[in-house]
Amino acid sequence: MEKAKKKPVLRWVLLALLLILAVLLLVNRYTVRQVWCNVFSPTLKLEEPSDWDRIRCYEHLAYADDSEAQYVDLYVPPMEAPAPLFVLIHGGGFAFNDAQSRQAQFMYHYFADHGFACASVNYRLSTEAAYPAAVCDVKAAVRFLCRNAAEYGIDAERIAVWGESAGGYLACMTALSAPEAFSDTLCIGETEDARFEMPAFDALVDYYGCIDFVSQRGNFAEEGLVTWIPTLANGWANEVLGDYGSLEELWLRKNYADWGDAEKIGASPLQRAMRQENGNPGLRTLLIHGDADITVSQLQSVELYEALKANGEDVTLRLVPGCKHADDRLYTNKLLGEVELFLWDSFGK
Repeated sequence: MEKAKKKPVLRWVLLALLLILAVLLLVNRYTVRQVWCNVFSPTLKLEEPSDWDRIRCYEHLAYADDSEAQYVDLYVPPMEAPAPLFVLIHGGGFAFNDAQSRQAQFMYHYFADHGFACASVNYRLSTEAAYPAAVCDVKAAVRFLCRNAAEYGIDAERIAVWGESAGGYLACMTALSAPEAFSDTLCIGETEDARFEMPAFDALVDYYGCIDFVSQRGNFAEEGLVTWIPTLANGWANEVLGDYGSLEELWLRKNYADWGDAEKIGASPLQRAMRQENGNPGLRTLLIHGDADITVSQLQSVELYEALKANGEDVTLRLVPGCKHADDRLYTNKLLGEVELFLWDSFGK
């Protein structure tokens, strides 16, 4: 009898879902496509490289002492010569995750196995410290690693930075700002009067990063996406927002109505690119974004690409069909192999 009662309920649920899908299909086929790609995105198995036992691991390596969050997990391949440094910055809306995020693991498993010293940077989240703390932390980590390059087998003359989502934003802020900018965090060994030199980056790899907090507010509507879909899909962030309306507002500690030039211009990698404030002349940039992303619009990467291209800078945009935000398929050996070739070319190999 119980089973007989459940079947009509299930039928009504399925009927309701079909009706919703039908309405969406009539109103907006693009939205249906985006939702479909997100719901049915495959998951890949995260595997350790076969030669992982030979990788030198320095985990929870402190680069500053203001917070327990300020550490890097460093993985150095077994090479006679120093390995180029690939700085990895995890995402999580500035408020979640750490240096061992799934995406960071995909990256250091592949690249440490292919000749790169991979430093996955942990930084203070927005629940602990407001903007620009995380940017300052990343720069302090880079200065610390390069200052101690000989000890860890790092080539401080060849450096690239990668980030995904909020980490993509942090990677862009790090690479596109002047060396002396965002230097509030002292790394271990520095003093207020004597900071280590901030090295230049050869390459920037941005995976689906939020690039401009102002323009992204209207990007989904520009795409033609029903705007309540991203709101619904990203409701997981509500648990930390408190009185703020978004993760960006929480990090900036200001609601959108109170943003001034410091937030709209100073905190925007896109604005820095448009104003030609690139702190790393000769920087090569690779932007990778899934075209079914309903967390950070693909238009964010398009806008940064157009701004850098207009400045005559070396930039490549790769929009990957059918991939959602943080999609595992953005971390296949095939696509990471393309990133690897881009890095070696950037280092002049």
